[in-house]
Amino acid sequence: MLRGQFSSDEPTPVELLRSDAGSARCLLVIGDGFVSTHALPARGDLILGRAAEADIAIDVSCISRRHALLRIGESTQIEDLGSANGTFVDDRRLERGVIATLPPGAAFELGSVMLMLQDRQASIRPRRIWTHGYFEARLEDECARAEQAHATFALLRVRATAPADSAAAVHAVLLACLRPADVVASYGPDDYEVLIADATDDLARTLERRLRARLAETGAEVRTGLAAYPADGRVPEALMARACAGVDAVALDDEPQGLIIESAAMKNLHRLLGRVAASDISVLVLGETGVGKEIVAERLHALSARVAAPLLRLNCAALAPDLLESELFGHERGAFTGAVGARPGLLETATGGTLFLDEVGDLPLALQAKLLRVLETRRVRRVGGDDDVAVDLRIVAATHRDLEAEVAAGRFRQDLLFRINGMTLVIPPLRERVDEIGPLATAFIAAYCRRHGRAPLPIDPAALRAMRRYEWPGNLRELRNVVERAVLLCTTPTITLAHLPADKMASTFEMRKLRPASSPPIAPAPPPVDLRGGMRAQERALIEDALARAGANQTRAAKLLGISRRTLIARLDEHGLPRPRKDPR
Repeated sequence: MLRGQFSSDEPTPVELLRSDAGSARCLLVIGDGFVSTHALPARGDLILGRAAEADIAIDVSCISRRHALLRIGESTQIEDLGSANGTFVDDRRLERGVIATLPPGAAFELGSVMLMLQDRQASIRPRRIWTHGYFEARLEDECARAEQAHATFALLRVRATAPADSAAAVHAVLLACLRPADVVASYGPDDYEVLIADATDDLARTLERRLRARLAETGAEVRTGLAAYPADGRVPEALMARACAGVDAVALDDEPQGLIIESAAMKNLHRLLGRVAASDISVLVLGETGVGKEIVAERLHALSARVAAPLLRLNCAALAPDLLESELFGHERGAFTGAVGARPGLLETATGGTLFLDEVGDLPLALQAKLLRVLETRRVRRVGGDDDVAVDLRIVAATHRDLEAEVAAGRFRQDLLFRINGMTLVIPPLRERVDEIGPLATAFIAAYCRRHGRAPLPIDPAALRAMRRYEWPGNLRELRNVVERAVLLCTTPTITLAHLPADKMASTFEMRKLRPASSPPIAPAPPPVDLRGGMRAQERALIEDALARAGANQTRAAKLLGISRRTLIARLDEHGLPRPRKDPR
Protein backbone atom coordinates (compact mmCIF):
# COMPACT_ATOMS: atom_id res chain seq x y z
CA MET A 1 0.00 0.00 0.00
CA LEU A 2 1.21 3.48 -0.75
CA ARG A 3 0.35 5.88 2.00
CA GLY A 4 -1.74 8.86 0.88
CA GLN A 5 0.06 12.09 0.17
CA PHE A 6 -2.58 14.11 1.96
CA SER A 7 -4.38 14.06 5.30
CA SER A 8 -7.41 16.02 6.42
CA ASP A 9 -5.08 18.47 8.19
CA GLU A 10 -2.83 19.03 5.17
CA PRO A 11 -3.45 21.30 2.16
CA THR A 12 -5.98 20.21 -0.41
CA PRO A 13 -4.64 18.67 -3.66
CA VAL A 14 -5.16 21.94 -5.58
CA GLU A 15 -3.37 23.99 -2.93
CA LEU A 16 -0.51 21.50 -2.80
CA LEU A 17 -0.10 21.58 -6.57
CA ARG A 18 0.05 25.38 -6.43
CA SER A 19 2.58 25.33 -3.60
CA ASP A 20 4.77 22.91 -5.56
CA ALA A 21 4.50 24.91 -8.77
CA GLY A 22 8.28 25.41 -8.81
CA SER A 23 8.98 21.68 -8.53
CA ALA A 24 10.05 20.39 -11.94
CA ARG A 25 9.94 16.66 -11.28
CA CYS A 26 7.90 13.95 -9.62
CA LEU A 27 8.47 10.32 -8.69
CA LEU A 28 6.16 7.74 -10.26
CA VAL A 29 5.85 4.54 -8.16
CA ILE A 30 4.52 1.43 -9.95
CA GLY A 31 3.81 -1.75 -8.00
CA ASP A 32 1.68 -4.86 -8.38
CA GLY A 33 -1.79 -3.35 -8.62
CA PHE A 34 -1.08 0.29 -7.75
CA VAL A 35 0.40 3.47 -9.19
CA SER A 36 1.13 6.66 -7.25
CA THR A 37 2.82 9.98 -8.02
CA HIS A 38 4.84 12.06 -5.53
CA ALA A 39 6.04 15.62 -6.15
CA LEU A 40 9.77 16.10 -5.57
CA PRO A 41 11.39 19.20 -4.07
CA ALA A 42 13.93 21.23 -6.02
CA ARG A 43 16.68 19.86 -3.75
CA GLY A 44 17.06 17.74 -0.64
CA ASP A 45 17.44 14.15 0.60
CA LEU A 46 14.41 11.81 0.75
CA ILE A 47 14.25 8.44 2.52
CA LEU A 48 12.34 5.82 0.52
CA GLY A 49 11.05 2.85 2.51
CA ARG A 50 8.27 0.95 4.19
CA ALA A 51 8.51 2.79 7.53
CA ALA A 52 5.77 5.29 8.31
CA GLU A 53 8.40 7.96 9.00
CA ALA A 54 9.96 7.59 5.54
CA ASP A 55 9.67 10.70 3.35
CA ILE A 56 7.99 8.57 0.68
CA ALA A 57 6.44 5.56 2.40
CA ILE A 58 5.85 2.51 0.20
CA ASP A 59 4.12 -0.11 2.33
CA VAL A 60 5.00 -3.20 0.30
CA SER A 61 6.60 -6.32 1.80
CA CYS A 62 9.57 -6.34 -0.61
CA ILE A 63 10.57 -2.82 0.52
CA SER A 64 12.80 -2.43 3.60
CA ARG A 65 11.84 0.05 6.30
CA ARG A 66 14.68 2.38 5.25
CA HIS A 67 15.39 1.09 1.77
CA ALA A 68 17.16 3.85 -0.16
CA LEU A 69 18.13 7.50 -0.09
CA LEU A 70 17.16 9.76 -3.01
CA ARG A 71 19.47 12.80 -3.28
CA ILE A 72 18.07 15.74 -5.29
CA GLY A 73 20.26 18.67 -6.31
CA GLU A 74 22.17 19.60 -9.46
CA SER A 75 21.71 15.95 -10.34
CA THR A 76 19.51 13.19 -8.89
CA GLN A 77 21.21 10.26 -7.19
CA ILE A 78 20.09 7.06 -5.46
CA GLU A 79 21.89 5.22 -2.65
CA ASP A 80 20.94 1.84 -1.18
CA LEU A 81 20.75 1.84 2.64
CA GLY A 82 21.38 -1.87 3.14
CA SER A 83 18.00 -3.12 1.95
CA ALA A 84 17.10 -6.82 2.02
CA ASN A 85 15.83 -7.03 -1.57
CA GLY A 86 18.12 -4.53 -3.22
CA THR A 87 18.08 -1.32 -5.23
CA PHE A 88 18.55 -1.83 -8.98
CA VAL A 89 19.70 0.72 -11.57
CA ASP A 90 20.05 -0.47 -15.19
CA ASP A 91 19.40 -4.02 -13.91
CA ARG A 92 22.48 -3.74 -11.66
CA ARG A 93 22.12 -4.13 -7.90
CA LEU A 94 23.76 -1.36 -5.93
CA GLU A 95 26.04 -2.31 -3.08
CA ARG A 96 25.29 -0.62 0.23
CA GLY A 97 26.63 2.95 0.23
CA VAL A 98 27.22 3.01 -3.54
CA ILE A 99 25.69 6.12 -5.16
CA ALA A 100 24.28 6.01 -8.69
CA THR A 101 23.31 9.07 -10.74
CA LEU A 102 19.84 9.02 -12.29
CA PRO A 103 19.35 10.95 -15.55
CA PRO A 104 15.95 12.61 -16.26
CA GLY A 105 13.34 9.97 -17.04
CA ALA A 106 15.42 7.20 -15.44
CA ALA A 107 13.75 4.14 -13.98
CA PHE A 108 15.04 2.13 -11.05
CA GLU A 109 13.68 -0.61 -8.79
CA LEU A 110 13.35 -1.12 -5.04
CA GLY A 111 12.81 -4.85 -4.69
CA SER A 112 10.07 -5.59 -7.23
CA VAL A 113 8.62 -2.05 -7.20
CA MET A 114 9.53 0.17 -10.14
CA LEU A 115 10.11 3.91 -9.67
CA MET A 116 10.55 6.48 -12.42
CA LEU A 117 11.64 10.12 -12.46
CA GLN A 118 9.30 12.21 -14.57
CA ASP A 119 8.90 15.80 -15.59
CA ARG A 120 6.03 17.11 -13.47
CA GLN A 121 4.21 18.81 -16.31
CA ALA A 122 4.49 15.67 -18.42
CA SER A 123 2.84 13.63 -15.65
CA ILE A 124 -0.08 16.07 -15.27
CA ARG A 125 -0.73 16.74 -18.94
CA PRO A 126 -2.16 13.31 -19.94
CA ARG A 127 -4.89 13.35 -17.28
CA ARG A 128 -8.29 12.57 -18.76
CA ILE A 129 -11.82 11.37 -18.15
CA TRP A 130 -11.65 7.59 -18.56
CA THR A 131 -14.30 5.18 -19.82
CA HIS A 132 -16.58 3.25 -17.49
CA GLY A 133 -15.07 -0.07 -18.61
CA TYR A 134 -11.56 1.06 -17.69
CA PHE A 135 -12.84 2.36 -14.35
CA GLU A 136 -14.51 -0.98 -13.54
CA ALA A 137 -11.21 -2.78 -14.08
CA ARG A 138 -9.30 -0.28 -11.92
CA LEU A 139 -11.90 -0.54 -9.16
CA GLU A 140 -11.67 -4.33 -9.10
CA ASP A 141 -7.87 -4.05 -9.01
CA GLU A 142 -8.08 -1.61 -6.12
CA CYS A 143 -10.40 -3.90 -4.13
CA ALA A 144 -8.03 -6.83 -4.62
CA ARG A 145 -5.00 -4.75 -3.63
CA ALA A 146 -6.70 -3.24 -0.59
CA GLU A 147 -7.81 -6.69 0.59
CA GLN A 148 -4.24 -7.94 0.46
CA ALA A 149 -2.55 -4.82 1.85
CA HIS A 150 -5.28 -3.86 4.39
CA ALA A 151 -5.51 -0.48 2.64
CA THR A 152 -8.35 2.02 2.48
CA PHE A 153 -9.71 3.97 -0.46
CA ALA A 154 -12.97 5.59 -1.50
CA LEU A 155 -15.37 5.60 -4.44
CA LEU A 156 -17.10 8.88 -5.21
CA ARG A 157 -20.07 9.24 -7.55
CA VAL A 158 -20.72 12.74 -8.88
CA ARG A 159 -23.74 14.05 -10.75
CA ALA A 160 -23.00 17.53 -12.11
CA THR A 161 -25.94 18.73 -14.19
CA ALA A 162 -24.61 21.81 -15.97
CA PRO A 163 -25.50 23.97 -18.98
CA ALA A 164 -23.98 22.71 -22.21
CA ASP A 165 -21.44 25.52 -22.28
CA SER A 166 -20.20 24.54 -18.80
CA ALA A 167 -19.32 20.89 -19.57
CA ALA A 168 -15.67 21.73 -20.25
CA ALA A 169 -15.47 23.63 -16.96
CA VAL A 170 -16.91 20.62 -15.09
CA HIS A 171 -14.23 18.37 -16.61
CA ALA A 172 -11.50 20.86 -15.75
CA VAL A 173 -12.63 21.02 -12.11
CA LEU A 174 -12.81 17.22 -11.83
CA LEU A 175 -9.25 16.87 -13.07
CA ALA A 176 -7.82 19.82 -11.15
CA CYS A 177 -9.30 18.98 -7.74
CA LEU A 178 -8.06 15.40 -7.66
CA ARG A 179 -4.61 13.98 -7.00
CA PRO A 180 -2.54 12.43 -9.82
CA ALA A 181 -3.16 8.94 -8.42
CA ASP A 182 -6.95 9.36 -8.46
CA VAL A 183 -9.01 8.12 -11.42
CA VAL A 184 -12.10 9.87 -12.80
CA ALA A 185 -14.37 8.31 -15.44
CA SER A 186 -17.69 8.91 -17.14
CA TYR A 187 -20.56 6.95 -15.60
CA GLY A 188 -23.25 8.46 -17.84
CA PRO A 189 -24.45 11.84 -19.15
CA ASP A 190 -23.52 14.43 -16.48
CA ASP A 191 -22.48 11.55 -14.19
CA TYR A 192 -18.96 10.69 -13.12
CA GLU A 193 -17.16 8.15 -10.91
CA VAL A 194 -13.96 8.83 -9.01
CA LEU A 195 -11.53 6.38 -7.44
CA ILE A 196 -9.84 8.17 -4.53
CA ALA A 197 -6.76 6.04 -3.99
CA ASP A 198 -5.18 5.33 -0.59
CA ALA A 199 -7.58 7.65 1.20
CA THR A 200 -8.88 7.69 4.73
CA ASP A 201 -12.54 8.54 5.26
CA ASP A 202 -11.61 12.04 6.44
CA LEU A 203 -9.50 12.74 3.37
CA ALA A 204 -12.18 11.42 1.02
CA ARG A 205 -14.85 13.60 2.61
CA THR A 206 -12.54 16.64 2.48
CA LEU A 207 -12.03 16.08 -1.25
CA GLU A 208 -15.76 15.51 -1.74
CA ARG A 209 -16.65 18.82 -0.06
CA ARG A 210 -14.00 20.75 -1.99
CA LEU A 211 -15.09 19.17 -5.28
CA ARG A 212 -18.76 20.02 -4.64
CA ALA A 213 -17.88 23.65 -3.90
CA ARG A 214 -15.72 24.02 -7.01
CA LEU A 215 -18.30 22.34 -9.26
CA ALA A 216 -21.04 24.62 -7.91
CA GLU A 217 -18.94 27.59 -9.05
CA THR A 218 -19.36 26.38 -12.65
CA GLY A 219 -23.15 26.70 -12.36
CA ALA A 220 -23.69 22.94 -12.15
CA GLU A 221 -26.30 21.36 -9.90
CA VAL A 222 -24.22 18.88 -7.91
CA ARG A 223 -25.08 15.65 -6.09
CA THR A 224 -22.48 13.24 -4.72
CA GLY A 225 -22.37 9.85 -3.07
CA LEU A 226 -19.35 8.45 -1.24
CA ALA A 227 -18.47 4.84 -0.40
CA ALA A 228 -15.43 3.90 1.68
CA TYR A 229 -13.51 0.62 1.54
CA PRO A 230 -13.95 -1.50 3.64
CA ALA A 231 -16.62 0.24 5.76
CA ASP A 232 -19.21 0.35 2.95
CA GLY A 233 -18.18 -2.80 1.13
CA ARG A 234 -15.27 -4.95 -0.02
CA VAL A 235 -16.36 -5.67 -3.59
CA PRO A 236 -16.93 -3.24 -6.50
CA GLU A 237 -20.68 -3.89 -6.70
CA ALA A 238 -21.27 -3.08 -3.03
CA LEU A 239 -19.21 0.11 -3.18
CA MET A 240 -20.89 1.29 -6.37
CA ALA A 241 -24.35 0.57 -4.93
CA ARG A 242 -23.56 2.61 -1.82
CA ALA A 243 -22.16 5.54 -3.82
CA CYS A 244 -25.08 5.52 -6.28
CA ALA A 245 -27.58 5.47 -3.41
CA GLY A 246 -25.92 8.59 -2.02
CA VAL A 247 -26.31 10.40 -5.34
CA ASP A 248 -30.00 9.50 -5.52
CA ALA A 249 -30.58 10.09 -1.79
CA VAL A 250 -32.40 6.75 -1.58
CA ALA A 251 -31.95 4.17 1.16
CA LEU A 252 -30.20 0.99 -0.02
CA ASP A 253 -32.89 -1.19 1.50
CA ASP A 254 -35.60 0.50 -0.61
CA GLU A 255 -35.25 -2.12 -3.34
CA PRO A 256 -37.62 -4.44 -5.15
CA GLN A 257 -35.64 -7.68 -5.21
CA GLY A 258 -37.11 -8.97 -1.95
CA LEU A 259 -40.49 -9.17 -3.70
CA ILE A 260 -39.30 -11.10 -6.77
CA ILE A 261 -39.56 -14.86 -6.19
CA GLU A 262 -39.74 -16.72 -9.48
CA SER A 263 -37.29 -19.64 -9.32
CA ALA A 264 -38.18 -22.93 -7.66
CA ALA A 265 -35.16 -22.69 -5.36
CA MET A 266 -36.19 -19.26 -4.04
CA LYS A 267 -39.82 -20.34 -3.62
CA ASN A 268 -38.66 -23.26 -1.48
CA LEU A 269 -36.35 -20.96 0.49
CA HIS A 270 -39.13 -18.48 1.28
CA ARG A 271 -41.49 -21.27 2.30
CA LEU A 272 -38.82 -22.45 4.71
CA LEU A 273 -38.38 -18.90 6.04
CA GLY A 274 -41.95 -18.91 7.36
CA ARG A 275 -41.32 -22.03 9.41
CA VAL A 276 -37.89 -20.96 10.71
CA ALA A 277 -39.14 -17.48 11.66
CA ALA A 278 -41.66 -18.91 14.11
CA SER A 279 -38.87 -20.06 16.44
CA ASP A 280 -35.93 -18.23 18.05
CA ILE A 281 -33.32 -20.55 16.59
CA SER A 282 -30.11 -18.87 15.41
CA VAL A 283 -29.86 -18.77 11.63
CA LEU A 284 -26.77 -18.74 9.42
CA VAL A 285 -27.38 -17.35 5.92
CA LEU A 286 -24.84 -18.40 3.29
CA GLY A 287 -24.37 -17.15 -0.24
CA GLU A 288 -22.09 -15.24 -2.56
CA THR A 289 -21.47 -11.52 -2.15
CA GLY A 290 -24.42 -9.46 -3.34
CA VAL A 291 -26.83 -12.39 -3.44
CA GLY A 292 -29.40 -10.87 -1.05
CA LYS A 293 -28.51 -12.24 2.39
CA GLU A 294 -29.76 -9.10 4.15
CA ILE A 295 -33.12 -9.45 2.39
CA VAL A 296 -33.48 -12.91 3.93
CA ALA A 297 -32.62 -11.54 7.39
CA GLU A 298 -35.26 -8.83 7.00
CA ARG A 299 -37.83 -11.42 5.95
CA LEU A 300 -37.00 -13.64 8.93
CA HIS A 301 -37.50 -10.72 11.30
CA ALA A 302 -40.71 -9.58 9.60
CA LEU A 303 -42.25 -13.06 9.92
CA SER A 304 -41.16 -13.58 13.54
CA ALA A 305 -42.87 -12.75 16.81
CA ARG A 306 -40.13 -10.13 17.31
CA VAL A 307 -41.33 -7.94 14.45
CA ALA A 308 -42.45 -5.12 16.79
CA ALA A 309 -38.90 -4.85 18.21
CA PRO A 310 -35.92 -3.51 16.23
CA LEU A 311 -33.90 -5.31 13.57
CA LEU A 312 -30.35 -4.02 13.97
CA ARG A 313 -27.51 -4.66 11.55
CA LEU A 314 -23.73 -4.80 11.84
CA ASN A 315 -21.18 -5.49 9.11
CA CYS A 316 -18.36 -7.28 10.93
CA ALA A 317 -15.94 -6.56 8.08
CA ALA A 318 -16.50 -2.81 8.05
CA LEU A 319 -14.91 -1.73 11.35
CA ALA A 320 -11.54 -1.99 13.04
CA PRO A 321 -11.50 -4.52 15.92
CA ASP A 322 -11.62 -1.92 18.71
CA LEU A 323 -14.50 -0.03 17.11
CA LEU A 324 -16.27 -3.29 16.36
CA GLU A 325 -16.06 -4.37 20.00
CA SER A 326 -17.51 -1.07 21.21
CA GLU A 327 -20.27 -1.18 18.60
CA LEU A 328 -21.23 -4.72 19.49
CA PHE A 329 -20.81 -4.78 23.28
CA GLY A 330 -21.04 -1.09 24.19
CA HIS A 331 -18.71 0.72 26.58
CA GLU A 332 -18.62 2.56 29.90
CA ARG A 333 -17.46 6.11 30.36
CA GLY A 334 -13.67 6.35 30.32
CA ALA A 335 -13.22 2.84 28.89
CA PHE A 336 -10.91 4.30 26.24
CA THR A 337 -9.85 7.66 24.84
CA GLY A 338 -12.93 9.42 23.53
CA ALA A 339 -15.42 7.43 25.62
CA VAL A 340 -16.95 10.54 27.23
CA GLY A 341 -20.11 8.69 28.22
CA ALA A 342 -21.56 5.22 28.65
CA ARG A 343 -23.12 3.69 25.54
CA PRO A 344 -25.01 0.42 25.08
CA GLY A 345 -23.92 -1.84 22.26
CA LEU A 346 -26.06 -3.47 19.60
CA LEU A 347 -26.40 -6.66 21.65
CA GLU A 348 -28.15 -4.63 24.34
CA THR A 349 -30.11 -2.38 22.01
CA ALA A 350 -31.46 -5.33 20.03
CA THR A 351 -33.03 -6.91 23.13
CA GLY A 352 -36.48 -8.13 22.20
CA GLY A 353 -35.59 -8.03 18.51
CA THR A 354 -33.08 -9.40 16.01
CA LEU A 355 -29.41 -8.66 15.43
CA PHE A 356 -28.12 -9.29 11.91
CA LEU A 357 -24.35 -9.91 11.84
CA ASP A 358 -23.25 -9.60 8.24
CA GLU A 359 -19.87 -11.07 7.20
CA VAL A 360 -19.59 -12.84 10.54
CA GLY A 361 -16.64 -14.78 9.11
CA ASP A 362 -14.57 -11.59 9.42
CA LEU A 363 -15.16 -11.27 13.17
CA PRO A 364 -11.76 -11.26 14.98
CA LEU A 365 -11.04 -14.32 17.14
CA ALA A 366 -10.99 -12.32 20.38
CA LEU A 367 -14.48 -10.99 19.69
CA GLN A 368 -15.66 -14.44 18.63
CA ALA A 369 -14.92 -15.65 22.17
CA LYS A 370 -16.86 -12.74 23.71
CA LEU A 371 -19.82 -13.27 21.38
CA LEU A 372 -19.87 -16.98 22.23
CA ARG A 373 -20.11 -16.10 25.93
CA VAL A 374 -23.10 -13.82 25.22
CA LEU A 375 -24.87 -16.56 23.25
CA GLU A 376 -24.26 -19.08 26.03
CA THR A 377 -25.15 -16.89 29.01
CA ARG A 378 -27.49 -14.34 27.38
CA ARG A 379 -25.61 -11.65 29.30
CA VAL A 380 -23.43 -8.80 27.98
CA ARG A 381 -20.60 -6.94 29.66
CA ARG A 382 -19.70 -3.55 28.21
CA VAL A 383 -16.11 -2.59 27.44
CA GLY A 384 -14.65 -1.18 30.66
CA GLY A 385 -17.62 -2.43 32.70
CA ASP A 386 -17.86 -4.76 35.71
CA ASP A 387 -21.53 -5.77 35.57
CA ASP A 388 -23.40 -8.01 33.16
CA VAL A 389 -26.65 -6.99 31.48
CA ALA A 390 -29.25 -9.59 30.54
CA VAL A 391 -30.24 -9.64 26.85
CA ASP A 392 -32.97 -11.37 24.88
CA LEU A 393 -32.37 -11.34 21.14
CA ARG A 394 -32.17 -13.50 18.09
CA ILE A 395 -28.96 -13.74 16.08
CA VAL A 396 -29.08 -14.00 12.30
CA ALA A 397 -25.56 -14.25 10.85
CA ALA A 398 -24.43 -14.18 7.24
CA THR A 399 -21.20 -14.74 5.34
CA HIS A 400 -19.89 -15.51 1.89
CA ARG A 401 -16.99 -17.46 3.42
CA ASP A 402 -16.74 -21.23 3.92
CA LEU A 403 -16.83 -21.23 7.73
CA GLU A 404 -15.88 -24.90 8.00
CA ALA A 405 -12.71 -24.14 6.04
CA GLU A 406 -12.15 -21.10 8.28
CA VAL A 407 -12.46 -23.39 11.33
CA ALA A 408 -9.93 -25.80 9.85
CA ALA A 409 -7.57 -22.88 9.23
CA GLY A 410 -7.93 -21.68 12.83
CA ARG A 411 -9.60 -18.40 11.87
CA PHE A 412 -13.07 -19.20 13.21
CA ARG A 413 -14.12 -20.92 16.43
CA GLN A 414 -15.89 -24.22 15.95
CA ASP A 415 -17.98 -23.75 19.11
CA LEU A 416 -19.22 -20.38 17.84
CA LEU A 417 -20.08 -21.93 14.49
CA PHE A 418 -22.23 -24.51 16.32
CA ARG A 419 -23.99 -21.69 18.20
CA ILE A 420 -24.86 -19.51 15.21
CA ASN A 421 -25.60 -22.44 12.92
CA GLY A 422 -28.85 -23.63 14.45
CA MET A 423 -30.33 -23.52 10.95
CA THR A 424 -28.49 -22.88 7.68
CA LEU A 425 -30.15 -21.15 4.76
CA VAL A 426 -28.27 -21.12 1.45
CA ILE A 427 -29.23 -18.48 -1.14
CA PRO A 428 -28.48 -19.61 -4.70
CA PRO A 429 -26.55 -17.15 -6.91
CA LEU A 430 -28.41 -15.18 -9.56
CA ARG A 431 -26.95 -17.30 -12.38
CA GLU A 432 -28.95 -20.23 -10.98
CA ARG A 433 -32.14 -18.12 -10.85
CA VAL A 434 -32.37 -17.19 -14.52
CA ASP A 435 -36.17 -16.93 -14.37
CA GLU A 436 -35.81 -14.00 -11.96
CA ILE A 437 -33.41 -11.90 -14.06
CA GLY A 438 -36.09 -10.43 -16.33
CA PRO A 439 -38.58 -9.55 -13.53
CA LEU A 440 -35.77 -8.18 -11.34
CA ALA A 441 -34.39 -6.05 -14.16
CA THR A 442 -37.87 -4.74 -14.95
CA ALA A 443 -38.47 -3.87 -11.30
CA PHE A 444 -35.11 -2.11 -11.03
CA ILE A 445 -35.76 -0.17 -14.22
CA ALA A 446 -39.16 0.96 -12.95
CA ALA A 447 -37.62 2.10 -9.64
CA TYR A 448 -34.83 4.08 -11.30
CA CYS A 449 -37.19 5.61 -13.87
CA ARG A 450 -39.37 6.84 -11.00
CA ARG A 451 -36.32 8.39 -9.33
CA HIS A 452 -35.37 10.20 -12.52
CA GLY A 453 -38.93 11.19 -13.42
CA ARG A 454 -39.12 9.01 -16.53
CA ALA A 455 -41.73 6.64 -17.87
CA PRO A 456 -40.80 2.94 -17.42
CA LEU A 457 -38.49 1.66 -20.17
CA PRO A 458 -39.02 -1.77 -21.76
CA ILE A 459 -36.04 -4.06 -22.37
CA ASP A 460 -35.23 -5.07 -25.91
CA PRO A 461 -35.43 -8.89 -26.33
CA ALA A 462 -31.78 -9.09 -27.44
CA ALA A 463 -30.70 -7.18 -24.34
CA LEU A 464 -32.79 -9.45 -22.13
CA ARG A 465 -31.25 -12.55 -23.73
CA ALA A 466 -27.77 -11.19 -23.00
CA MET A 467 -28.77 -10.52 -19.39
CA ARG A 468 -30.13 -14.04 -18.98
CA ARG A 469 -26.95 -15.61 -20.40
CA TYR A 470 -24.59 -13.52 -18.29
CA GLU A 471 -23.34 -15.13 -15.05
CA TRP A 472 -23.63 -12.03 -12.82
CA PRO A 473 -20.62 -12.62 -10.53
CA GLY A 474 -21.77 -9.62 -8.46
CA ASN A 475 -25.32 -11.04 -8.27
CA LEU A 476 -28.18 -8.66 -7.41
CA ARG A 477 -25.89 -5.72 -6.66
CA GLU A 478 -24.26 -6.00 -10.08
CA LEU A 479 -27.65 -6.30 -11.80
CA ARG A 480 -28.88 -3.20 -9.98
CA ASN A 481 -25.78 -1.20 -10.94
CA VAL A 482 -25.95 -2.28 -14.59
CA VAL A 483 -29.64 -1.39 -14.79
CA GLU A 484 -29.17 2.03 -13.20
CA ARG A 485 -26.45 2.94 -15.66
CA ALA A 486 -28.57 1.64 -18.55
CA VAL A 487 -31.40 3.99 -17.49
CA LEU A 488 -28.96 6.91 -17.36
CA LEU A 489 -27.54 6.11 -20.80
CA CYS A 490 -30.83 5.36 -22.52
CA THR A 491 -32.10 8.16 -24.78
CA THR A 492 -34.31 5.82 -26.84
CA PRO A 493 -37.75 4.33 -26.04
CA THR A 494 -36.16 0.94 -25.20
CA ILE A 495 -33.12 -0.30 -23.29
CA THR A 496 -30.93 -2.11 -25.82
CA LEU A 497 -27.60 -3.91 -25.90
CA ALA A 498 -25.93 -0.54 -26.51
CA HIS A 499 -26.83 0.46 -22.92
CA LEU A 500 -25.34 -2.72 -21.38
CA PRO A 501 -21.74 -3.96 -20.98
CA ALA A 502 -22.42 -6.21 -23.98
CA ASP A 503 -18.79 -7.25 -24.61
CA LYS A 504 -18.40 -8.52 -21.06
CA MET A 505 -21.70 -10.39 -21.20
CA ALA A 506 -20.88 -11.95 -24.57
CA SER A 507 -17.44 -13.07 -23.36
CA THR A 508 -19.04 -14.81 -20.38
CA PHE A 509 -21.42 -16.67 -22.68
CA GLU A 510 -18.56 -17.81 -24.93
CA MET A 511 -16.62 -19.10 -21.91
CA ARG A 512 -19.70 -20.86 -20.56
CA LYS A 513 -20.23 -22.68 -23.89
CA LEU A 514 -16.81 -24.29 -23.43
CA ARG A 515 -17.59 -25.73 -20.01
CA PRO A 516 -19.03 -29.22 -19.58
CA ALA A 517 -22.73 -29.21 -18.68
CA SER A 518 -23.50 -29.63 -14.97
CA SER A 519 -25.70 -32.63 -15.80
CA PRO A 520 -25.30 -34.64 -19.04
CA PRO A 521 -28.14 -35.22 -21.52
CA ILE A 522 -30.27 -38.30 -20.98
CA ALA A 523 -28.75 -40.13 -23.94
CA PRO A 524 -25.46 -38.43 -24.83
CA ALA A 525 -23.76 -39.30 -28.04
CA PRO A 526 -20.25 -40.76 -27.64
CA PRO A 527 -17.88 -37.79 -27.64
CA PRO A 528 -14.88 -37.65 -29.96
CA VAL A 529 -11.67 -38.78 -28.38
CA ASP A 530 -10.14 -35.28 -28.59
CA LEU A 531 -13.21 -33.33 -27.32
CA ARG A 532 -11.61 -32.38 -24.02
CA GLY A 533 -8.41 -31.30 -25.73
CA GLY A 534 -10.35 -29.28 -28.26
CA MET A 535 -12.32 -27.51 -25.55
CA ARG A 536 -9.14 -26.72 -23.62
CA ALA A 537 -7.53 -25.34 -26.79
CA GLN A 538 -10.52 -23.08 -27.44
CA GLU A 539 -10.55 -21.89 -23.83
CA ARG A 540 -6.81 -21.19 -23.96
CA ALA A 541 -7.27 -19.22 -27.19
CA LEU A 542 -10.04 -17.13 -25.63
CA ILE A 543 -7.88 -16.35 -22.61
CA GLU A 544 -4.88 -15.39 -24.76
CA ASP A 545 -7.09 -13.16 -26.92
CA ALA A 546 -8.60 -11.45 -23.85
CA LEU A 547 -5.15 -10.80 -22.38
CA ALA A 548 -4.01 -9.29 -25.67
CA ARG A 549 -7.09 -7.03 -25.87
CA ALA A 550 -6.61 -5.99 -22.24
CA GLY A 551 -2.97 -5.04 -22.67
CA ALA A 552 -1.90 -7.97 -20.42
CA ASN A 553 -3.91 -6.59 -17.49
CA GLN A 554 -5.36 -9.60 -15.67
CA THR A 555 -8.32 -7.77 -14.14
CA ARG A 556 -9.44 -6.24 -17.42
CA ALA A 557 -8.97 -9.58 -19.19
CA ALA A 558 -11.15 -11.26 -16.53
CA LYS A 559 -13.80 -8.58 -17.11
CA LEU A 560 -13.77 -9.26 -20.85
CA LEU A 561 -14.17 -12.99 -20.18
CA GLY A 562 -16.90 -12.40 -17.60
CA ILE A 563 -15.08 -14.33 -14.88
CA SER A 564 -13.38 -13.28 -11.65
CA ARG A 565 -9.69 -12.39 -11.54
CA ARG A 566 -9.10 -15.36 -9.22
CA THR A 567 -10.72 -17.72 -11.75
CA LEU A 568 -8.59 -16.27 -14.53
CA ILE A 569 -5.40 -16.85 -12.52
CA ALA A 570 -6.48 -20.45 -11.90
CA ARG A 571 -7.09 -20.87 -15.65
CA LEU A 572 -3.64 -19.43 -16.44
CA ASP A 573 -2.02 -21.96 -14.12
CA GLU A 574 -4.19 -24.74 -15.53
CA HIS A 575 -3.09 -23.98 -19.10
CA GLY A 576 0.53 -23.32 -18.18
CA LEU A 577 0.27 -19.71 -19.33
CA PRO A 578 2.65 -17.22 -17.67
CA ARG A 579 1.04 -14.55 -15.48
CA PRO A 580 1.74 -11.25 -17.26
CA ARG A 581 2.95 -8.10 -15.55
CA LYS A 582 0.13 -5.65 -14.91
CA ASP A 583 -0.37 -2.63 -17.14
CA PRO A 584 1.07 0.18 -14.97
CA ARG A 585 -1.74 2.51 -15.92
